[in-house]
Amino acid sequence: MNRRQFIKNAAVTSMVIAGGLNPSTGVAKKKPEKNIRWSMGWILWRDFKKQEIPITEAISNLSDLGLDGIEFTPRKDELSKFGLTREQFRDLLVEKKLLVSGNYFGLGKDCFENDKRNATLASFKETLENLKFYGAKDVVIGPPGRVEGSINEMVGKMAPLVNELGKIATDMDMRIGIHPHVNTIVEKPEEIDLIMELTDPKYVHMAPDTGHIFLGGGDVIEIIRKYRKRLSYFHLKDASGTFNRPDFGPNLRELGKGAIDFASVMKILKANKFSGWLNVEQDTTFSSPLQSATESMNYIDGTLKPIYT
Repeated sequence: MNRRQFIKNAAVTSMVIAGGLNPSTGVAKKKPEKNIRWSMGWILWRDFKKQEIPITEAISNLSDLGLDGIEFTPRKDELSKFGLTREQFRDLLVEKKLLVSGNYFGLGKDCFENDKRNATLASFKETLENLKFYGAKDVVIGPPGRVEGSINEMVGKMAPLVNELGKIATDMDMRIGIHPHVNTIVEKPEEIDLIMELTDPKYVHMAPDTGHIFLGGGDVIEIIRKYRKRLSYFHLKDASGTFNRPDFGPNLRELGKGAIDFASVMKILKANKFSGWLNVEQDTTFSSPLQSATESMNYIDGTLKPIYT
């Protein structure tokens, strides 16, 4: 072994000891000392209207703010446009002591049609493979877009597919959570109840978004409490005002600036010993991504973490 190889091996060994890498896979290890972990979505930087922000800058921002991870749902060629391979991005996350928290998987409006089923399953399996590469396990299932017709009938058609996706994920030691979202067929409280009733708790969890539940007319605390035993993953989003379809952007606020009672949410999670990821999902901001992330993180550090650390 030459000196260069010795130094490289020593560095990897140090990261393994520190909990940074899994020695058998090279994937960033999870941090077992924490019951809950905090992440933010790449969407805040990716979709910022005023300028294109490199993903490397977003990663630095998250690391500097003390986050544990990033929710990363890669678009085609998203890493290559910034000159990164998957391996290089994974190494950057390790360097910045960040993990991938999860991945959003949106279902198309015709996903439950027989001729679209195989394509949906293939795409889902690719998502699982990508998550496994980063050492993550949570998939957030976005329902199909809202259309004219019987919403209950469409939810009924979607449920068997969601059960199938959940079983595929479970067999790979991963999991899915259904994600209520405005402008989809799982928006209102009764639609949330219906999809949860029609899906198997062994395979399908809930990955709630506090802001979307609120804007969809739901009582956030009541719904979180009702499904507390099926929670897998969270989108923390603050919002205020009345939702005027289809644009919910004007309703969004940084954490602590809107109408959501996050303190009560945290108390429910603590009482039920929730263990997993809490992801700040800020789709858009009236300031800048860094300023927005800083405001939300200050609220997390000052108000939410003391409730459930």
